[in-house]
Amino acid sequence: MNESGRTAGRVRGTGTGFLSAPLARHHGRRDAADLETVLAGARAGDAPPDPPLPPYVLGLRSRADRGNSRLRARMLAANRGLSARIQAESVRVVIQYAERGRPAPAALARYGEMVARWRSTAAVHRAMAQELVDRTNWLLACYWDSAWQRARRQAEEDVPADSAERRPTRWLPGRVRLDPTWHRVDDWLDTDCWYQQPESTPDAQRSALRQALAILDGQTAGAARTSTRQSSRG
Repeated sequence: MNESGRTAGRVRGTGTGFLSAPLARHHGRRDAADLETVLAGARAGDAPPDPPLPPYVLGLRSRADRGNSRLRARMLAANRGLSARIQAESVRVVIQYAERGRPAPAALARYGEMVARWRSTAAVHRAMAQELVDRTNWLLACYWDSAWQRARRQAEEDVPADSAERRPTRWLPGRVRLDPTWHRVDDWLDTDCWYQQPESTPDAQRSALRQALAILDGQTAGAARTSTRQSSRG
């Protein structure tokens, strides 16, 4: 992830228009005068942690949020059939394992295959969302680098353009971060509960989906431990 080290080089897919790096730099130079107080505070090391964000930065963040929402919606729409099958099979797994106490390895394996397909698909879309975050932070870096250098030259006219001090790499107001729900994609399968249930919730009160996933993950972890022990003995 581009934590915004610098703006040299190119990033694939930045495009043109609102999302172009040259335009981001142009906005940074144009807004430098209005950001004089914030930039001076940052140079002195006492800038507020969350300064008011200029319109261009707010626009970039808004576009990133919309892009993230579109990726999530696209994934859910394209995999609604898989999601429905996972929910239906979750009920069967809970009945077989939790209520009847009769393990069915073949059925659980089929269920695990469906869940693995869901998680793999989510991983692809999460990578796309991360790329969007990185691209946005790159453009923010272009913007703030240009604003920083222009403000420095305006404050000290005798400073040559090529020797202007650099923006601190960790100072990037408006930085975009990946939506944390991308790391909890199983939650999106649970149509009855769109928030994360506490781990301490009794099994009887948890949805069938969450109980089935717990059974699957528990069986998978147990099989992995058994395989490790057998390998060490061999």
